[in-house]
Amino acid sequence: MNVIEDTTVWDNSNIYSSIEDTKITKDIELINGMLLGQEENSKNLTSALSRWESLDIEQKKSLITIAQDMTSVSLKMLIPFYTLNTFISTTISVDSSNDIAKTLRSKLGKLGAEMSKKYSSLDVFLTRLDDDLIESFFNEELECKRFKISLLRELKDHTLDVSRESLFQGLSTDGLHAWGKLYTDICGKLTCEIDGSNVSYADAASLTRGSDAKKREQAYRAIQKSWSVHEESAAAILNAINGWRLEENSVRSDITELHYLDVSCKQSRITRETLNSLMSSTFEKRSIGQRAIKTMAKLTGKDKLGPWDLLAPAPSKTEKKISFKEAIDTIEKAFNRLSPEMGAFARMMYEKNWIDAKPSKYRSPGAYCTGFASVREPRVFMTYNGSIGEMVTLAHEIGHAYHNWVMRDLPFMETHYSMTLAETASIFAETLVREYLFETLESDEDKLDIAWQNGESAAAMLCNIPARFEFEKSLVEKRKGQTLTPDELKGLMSGAWKTWYDDSISEYDEMFWASKLHFSISGFGFYNYPYLFGYLFSLGILSQREALGDKFNEAYINLLRDTGKMKAEELVLKHLGKDITKAEFWMDSLKLVERQVEVFESLS
Repeated sequence: MNVIEDTTVWDNSNIYSSIEDTKITKDIELINGMLLGQEENSKNLTSALSRWESLDIEQKKSLITIAQDMTSVSLKMLIPFYTLNTFISTTISVDSSNDIAKTLRSKLGKLGAEMSKKYSSLDVFLTRLDDDLIESFFNEELECKRFKISLLRELKDHTLDVSRESLFQGLSTDGLHAWGKLYTDICGKLTCEIDGSNVSYADAASLTRGSDAKKREQAYRAIQKSWSVHEESAAAILNAINGWRLEENSVRSDITELHYLDVSCKQSRITRETLNSLMSSTFEKRSIGQRAIKTMAKLTGKDKLGPWDLLAPAPSKTEKKISFKEAIDTIEKAFNRLSPEMGAFARMMYEKNWIDAKPSKYRSPGAYCTGFASVREPRVFMTYNGSIGEMVTLAHEIGHAYHNWVMRDLPFMETHYSMTLAETASIFAETLVREYLFETLESDEDKLDIAWQNGESAAAMLCNIPARFEFEKSLVEKRKGQTLTPDELKGLMSGAWKTWYDDSISEYDEMFWASKLHFSISGFGFYNYPYLFGYLFSLGILSQREALGDKFNEAYINLLRDTGKMKAEELVLKHLGKDITKAEFWMDSLKLVERQVEVFESLS
C-alpha cells in the first residue's frame, strides 16, 4: 500500500496564485502606503510623549483622536500583513530552497519592524494614558483591542521611551530575528547520512518515529552527527537570542526588575504562581512518566530505552501503515462522537486541501497549524509517512485548526490566544482520537497501540517537556555571565535530562539543544511548558464531560472562543470553576495521566 498516495498538498491559490504573483508586491505597497500615512500621527505622539509630564488633561484628551486613528489603520494593515506572512512562511516550509520566498520573508520582516517602530509611540501612549482617560479611547471599532491594551498597561513599569522602543524594534530584524531565521535555514538544508544515502532532516526525524529499531538509532545518530557539524552555529544562535533578551530585560528594569520568567508568563497570560504550581506538581509526579518509559522498554524487550526509542510506535508482529485517507476517516469518526460539526471540519480540511503532508525533498521538519487572516482559513503542515503516531500528530494539528475555525466570526484581534491556551484544543483533539481507537479496536495488539500512545505522551509531557524547561532556565542563568560553548550546552542538557528522566533511559540526548527547534525561536522563549499546561488542562476539560453531558460541547466551544480575551486563570475560573494557581487542579489532571499509565502497564 502506498500510504502517501492520497496525501494532500496545499491549495492556496485563493490567496495568491504563486510566490511570484504580482498581487504580493501590490499588497506590500498597500501596507507601505498605509504606514507612511501614519508618519505625522506617529511624530505628533512622539513629540507629546517627550513632554508628557507637562501636558494637562485637555491636551492628553486631544491626543486620543490621533491614537484612535492610528489603531484603526493598524487593524486594516494587519490583515494583509499576516496573510502575506503566512503565504511566504508556508511556501518556505514546503520548499526551504525557494530563494524568492526567502527574499520576500526578509522584506516583510523589515516592513514588520518598520510598523513596530512607527507604532511604538502609540504603544507608549496607551501604556501611559491616565486610568480615568483610557476608557474614552475605546469606541465600537476599537473595543476588540480592550484586552490586549489592558495587558500592555500592565507593563507600564517596563515600557521605555519612544526612541528606545523604536531602536529595539529596528535592530531586531537584522539582530534577534536574524538568528532565528538562520536556524530555520540550517534545518532546511541539513542532510543526514543513513545507510550511505543522504536524506533530508525532516525525513531523518520521521525515521525516529518508525517501527524499525535499527533505523531509528541510525537516524538518531545521523541527526546527532549532522548537528555536530553545525554545533558552533547552533551555539551562537542560542547565545545571541538569549543574550539579546537578557540585555533587553535589563534595559527595561529601571523601575522594577523584569525577570525572564515574568516575560514568558506575560506572553503565556499566566502568573508566576500558576507556572510554579504547574512545574512543582509535575516534578512531584515525574515518576509517572518514568514508569511509562520503563513499560515501553519492557514491551520492546530492552533493559532501557534509548533516546531514539522515545517516539517509536508500539511493537507489532506486522508493521502497520495507515493511509492518509484512513487517518482522516479515523479522525473524523473520533471527532463525531463529541460533535458532528467537529468531525465535518476534519473532513473539510482534507477535501479543501488545507493540509500539506506529502514528503518532499526540501521540506522543513516538524508540524504546525497556521491560517490566512484575509479569509479566516486554517492550514496544517506536517510530513506524513503512515505511522499511528503521525496520525495522532495530524489530529493534534487539526485540533489547532478547529480552535481557529470556531473563532472565525470574532474580531481578528480577539482571535490571538496565548501559547498555553494554544495547546488546549490540539491535545484535546488527539486525546479524542486515542480514546476512540482504544474503545473501537478489538485486538489486544491494537489496544496496546493506543495505550502505548498514551504512555508515550505521559513520558513526553512529564519528562521531556519539563527537561526542556529545566535546560532553558539553566541556559538563561548561565548566559547572564558568559557565552556558552557547545560542550557546556551539552552538559546543561544532560543535566536536565538526568533530573527528569533519571535512570529510565540508557543515555541522554546531549545535542537536543541544537536539534529541537523551539530553543531557537526568536519571537519568544520557553516554548515548552505551554505544552504541559495544555496537556494537563485538556485532561481537566475532558474530565467535565460526564458532569456537563449534552451541554459539554457548547461549553467547550465557548471556552475556546474566550481564549483570545482572557488570562488563563480567569478563563478556567469562568468555564470550569477551578483555581489553576493551586496544586489541586494539576494534581487532579495528573491522576488521570496515572490511570492511563496504569492501563498501559496492565497490558504489558
